[in-house]
Amino acid sequence: MTPSAEAQKLNEILSSGPNAVEMTLGDQRAAGEHQEDLTSEPAGVTYEDVAELGGFWAVPSVEPRGAVLYLYGGGYVISSPDSRRKTAGHIATASGARVLVPRYRLAPEHPFPAALEDAAAAIGWLAEHDFPAENLVIAGGSSAGGLALATLLKLRDDGAPLPAGAVAVSPWTDLACTGESLNHNNDLSVTKSALLRMASQYLGGRDSKNPLASPLYGDLTGLPPLLVIVGGDEALLDDSVRFVRQAGIAGVDATLRVGAGMQHIYPVYAGFMPEADAAIAEIGAFIAVRLA
Repeated sequence: MTPSAEAQKLNEILSSGPNAVEMTLGDQRAAGEHQEDLTSEPAGVTYEDVAELGGFWAVPSVEPRGAVLYLYGGGYVISSPDSRRKTAGHIATASGARVLVPRYRLAPEHPFPAALEDAAAAIGWLAEHDFPAENLVIAGGSSAGGLALATLLKLRDDGAPLPAGAVAVSPWTDLACTGESLNHNNDLSVTKSALLRMASQYLGGRDSKNPLASPLYGDLTGLPPLLVIVGGDEALLDDSVRFVRQAGIAGVDATLRVGAGMQHIYPVYAGFMPEADAAIAEIGAFIAVRLA
């Protein structure tokens, strides 16, 4: 399947952009705030600050049913709630659910398990504010896709209720970076060397195969239904394929969507290219079913 003209334009933009591998951490963080520059403004969405969590709610125009906890990606070292404001709005519109985007601590200042602890704490906050696990879907992209999946493992191991489902977009599930697609796919924004550097910053000397950092290596038994969306051309393709395979073996209802010719976290570009719009619609439909 040939990518749309808009997707090909995105590839041109990514190819001509600065090389993040060569940036300082400060410059990487500044660039990460522009991830959504091509994303359209979602229609009919209002935003409410959540000071306790340093983030916000994206609220759809319809009467919301349930909630989504959305975690923003950035290799555990960059990005903020504002960097996924539009994406959260698009998911809110597509799903009919409120979408909470909390802030979590970043490495290297706050290494593993700080981000995991903050994600689990956000689940607790939601339960205290009338959004118990059965009325909640957890979601995230890239490193935060892995973080969302790791949060499920932590909750299960702690004996806490699990969300009704999870959505992971281009999840980084293997911080040991052993996937073959890291070596041969035509990824225009993610490189193995950059991932290894960010993994080192996040892990702070911890085991890269700890399941709470790299959920690929965990026992996935008992997880709720999962939707995993990944680009066919991206370096982290194998992180998704292997994780969904392991989930299926463990008896988990797991759906894998591979976007042919697509790049890393391509659903973020909603409103810019039709493939992203289709992915957001699929995410919204999955969430709506889980929260029905």
